[in-house]
Amino acid sequence: MLRQDSTKRYNQLAVDLLKKILNRHYLPGSKLPSTRELAKQAGVNPNTMQRALQVLQDEKILIKQSTTGRYVTTDIQHLKNIRNRMLEQIKQNYQEEIRSYGNEFENDGTIGGK
Repeated sequence: MLRQDSTKRYNQLAVDLLKKILNRHYLPGSKLPSTRELAKQAGVNPNTMQRALQVLQDEKILIKQSTTGRYVTTDIQHLKNIRNRMLEQIKQNYQEEIRSYGNEFENDGTIGGK
């Protein structure tokens, strides 16, 4: 599963590639550069990039054609759903971070809360 907050390098690379897809750097139906080229661009080992690409394939964001390479899905609704899921994940992470700082200040300047 694609996780925005993962510390695994290949997951971070998958999220970076997803952002490029969602920002239309790679358009639906377009062919991605080779694994080796993407790894070179990111400054990582091709095996690490291969794992990132596999994450996106598992999520059906990328489609692998055995003879011609990997392509961005043409299913626009699927991409929108992935985007919304990622945004919801970001929202939840920020809400948890905000809660970790405690409750709001009270009107009298004291810190309210538990």
